[in-house]
Amino acid sequence: MSITSGKPAENNTSKVIVLGNEKGGTGKTTLAIHLLLGLQAKGMRVAAIDLDGRVAGFSKFLKNREIWAQNSRQNIYTPPYFTVSPSQNKDTVLREQEDFAAFAGAVEKLEHISDYLILDLPSGDTYLSRLAHSMADILITPLNDGFLDVNVLGDVDEDFAVRHINPYGKYVLDCLTRRKNIDGKGFTWLLVKNRVSSLGAKHKIKVDMALSNLAQKLGAKIASNIGDRVIFRELYAMGLSVFDVLDKQTGVKATASHNEAKKEVMDLIEYIDSK
Repeated sequence: MSITSGKPAENNTSKVIVLGNEKGGTGKTTLAIHLLLGLQAKGMRVAAIDLDGRVAGFSKFLKNREIWAQNSRQNIYTPPYFTVSPSQNKDTVLREQEDFAAFAGAVEKLEHISDYLILDLPSGDTYLSRLAHSMADILITPLNDGFLDVNVLGDVDEDFAVRHINPYGKYVLDCLTRRKNIDGKGFTWLLVKNRVSSLGAKHKIKVDMALSNLAQKLGAKIASNIGDRVIFRELYAMGLSVFDVLDKQTGVKATASHNEAKKEVMDLIEYIDSK
């Protein structure tokens, strides 16, 4: 989807993957990082836009990566990226015009030099977030493994039947309808359970039942899970991922958990690649 023309994207533009959820703390940035570098590890040309300009967690990771490569003198590639901070203009019309110009400028610089363009969004409902949702080819909504996160999409009763769809679910459906009116296709919406622990099997079954019913109601697909891994947090400060070579210089030892984390992300990438 072209952000400037509002028309279907040309064949030589990148596929846009948006990490979106109005709730914070669901691991959007960590997942965006590993999708970016996992796709790169597969030989894809990748680029990124950090739309959470106030926190800039995605951008900080990539800056950490550049610093690590320089200090360690290792050949570690950092994909091209832009950080877009929201305009501080008090006039709503001018503020949105400035946000649009900044976002469109970043997209135009990256969409023809990448196979995949990853957009990391802030939590909450912002103009930049709405713009990003409108141009997604694939929308990924990470959810922690609990009813608090599932509730972002909709409410279920005691039998896990859907009572009603909540605001974020309605918003995505509205974006999907508008996209279909433009290009006849819309976008693929993937729900990813993130930070999944190995505890609480009964609780997981209930959450899975609720999520399955909501996904069916919303027309979303449930993709493979990502476990709660300490290694993701350990590597962040260095700007490294599970797809980088971990040796004595990093101070982080590759373990079975590291290999499992890599497989989980790759499984998700294979799922995305099939869409």
